[in-house]
Amino acid sequence: MTVRDRIVPGLIGGPGPLALLVAPAGYGKTTVLTQAAAAFEGKVLHWHPSRDTRGAPVLLGRLGRRLHIPPAAGPAEQDGGVTVEAVLLAVERHADPVLLLVDDVHLVHGSPAEQVLEELALLAPANLRLVLAGRRMPALNLARAELADTCVLTARELRLGEAEIARAFPDAGPDLAELTGGWPAVLRLSAPLVLAGRDPLDSGALRTYLDREVLGALPPGCAPTGPEAAEEYGMVDVPLLRAHTARRRNPAAHRAPAPAADGPDGAGRGAADGPAGGYGPGGGRRPEGEHGAGAGVRAGAGFGFGAGVEVGSGGGSPAGGGAGAGVVPAWGPLSVRCFRRYEATVGGQALDWSATRPRVRTLARLLSVHAGRPVHREELMAALWPESPARTAGRGLQVAVSALRTFLEPGTDRGRAQVLVRQGEAYMLVLAPDGSSDVQRFEAALAEGLRAAACSDADRAGTALQQALAVYTGELLPEDGPAEWVVPIRERYRAQAVRAAHVLAEVELGRDRAAAAVTAASYALSVDPFQDAVWRLLIAAHLRAGDPVAARHAERRHARILATLSAPDPA
Repeated sequence: MTVRDRIVPGLIGGPGPLALLVAPAGYGKTTVLTQAAAAFEGKVLHWHPSRDTRGAPVLLGRLGRRLHIPPAAGPAEQDGGVTVEAVLLAVERHADPVLLLVDDVHLVHGSPAEQVLEELALLAPANLRLVLAGRRMPALNLARAELADTCVLTARELRLGEAEIARAFPDAGPDLAELTGGWPAVLRLSAPLVLAGRDPLDSGALRTYLDREVLGALPPGCAPTGPEAAEEYGMVDVPLLRAHTARRRNPAAHRAPAPAADGPDGAGRGAADGPAGGYGPGGGRRPEGEHGAGAGVRAGAGFGFGAGVEVGSGGGSPAGGGAGAGVVPAWGPLSVRCFRRYEATVGGQALDWSATRPRVRTLARLLSVHAGRPVHREELMAALWPESPARTAGRGLQVAVSALRTFLEPGTDRGRAQVLVRQGEAYMLVLAPDGSSDVQRFEAALAEGLRAAACSDADRAGTALQQALAVYTGELLPEDGPAEWVVPIRERYRAQAVRAAHVLAEVELGRDRAAAAVTAASYALSVDPFQDAVWRLLIAAHLRAGDPVAARHAERRHARILATLSAPDPA
């Protein structure tokens, strides 16, 4: 029995509505989906997003056509006449089980289409099963009770075992399995050289594959076998990948040994020889200076892949030297504000954007939300030129980046930018230690508060959550209105603010501070009044504070909210 024979039944017949396949390219995810479709007894729906067909309307429209949902007659529908509710109802009415397979789901990461998939999984009827495959973990809330039974398979489960490798390459010894970690694509590309007693990294095809399909998909500074990549991208520790990464960082120190030095062990001796042989513990950060000969600098206090991750400055010089040190422009540090209104300041003085083009300002706001973190050019192109062909969008992005870089760092020579830097296929705003981002401060305070609340440290939780709510002064980037790229990000932070206030109210009530609990719960409901648990908490806090009139008033307001949802009055 092969690996795929073992995992396909669990994918299509698990206890929950959702299964995830998360692994780098070349682990056979598409093959697994094909086998799952062949083994499934029922109706199979496929969706493979691409750059030009990855929006929520495209997904819902395709599902509507496959499920024979008639278009809505009214103009209220925004997705070509097909809604999530219509899809769920059509599935529920279907006589047979329904399987939805989505390949390359990483292409819709953080987008409205991904939210549609999450909503389908959360509200799935008993006969619906979703299998999502991609190169990174989807941004789904797997902590929800509805998704608690989600099956998550990574490269560890998809890699080939020694017996399977031996059947495919009967002349190979155990070295091949050890070097490749059972990675199917790496096996195919490296096996001919290993069988010939040569270093597999002599293969240009293998090196190109690892550069383009593996390292090229990771954010700058993310170690290919580190904990961040393991969690987000389903990576496993593969000696060939570590060796290739080490050679890219320092080619002279990782020269392949002469074939005669390998002796009868072939490539196996290289594995034992450490860095000189190319297979030692050399796995680390992504190589610096990939787009220029510049030394690496460090981005300050970033999130997503940790503070102090190394990035290449494309020709800039190191600044600060220590871990977490940032680049300090001679004209002052950059600070950005994204909640309630957008503002960027340099050295404490607000920048005047009046002379810049609208798309340049939009690019600045998009990068500011992710300040300290790289944003892939595909995401930028989709946000700024959603209807344009890839070539046109690419040219437009180059022009906008150049204009923004000139605006932020006037007089800086090409390739020596320190604030807006390019890393591989991504761009990033680098914040110096004296700079700041309200989004980062909100995230840090919220994470601290939730950790403290989980550890029953009420004082620390209360302080941190209050700081988070003080930073969240209003919705994210209201200047961008209902732009498709900003809505899911805005809603995510809005939901996090509600959660912060909810947890703060629970903490305050737990330490007999009823008035403070009322304030926190009221704030949560002012942001999102459709929070049943917060209404109950507010009523309890009023009663604890000895104010039954206010409690009854809250009960009536809660009842009116329930009435708008056609729910029964709890009274």
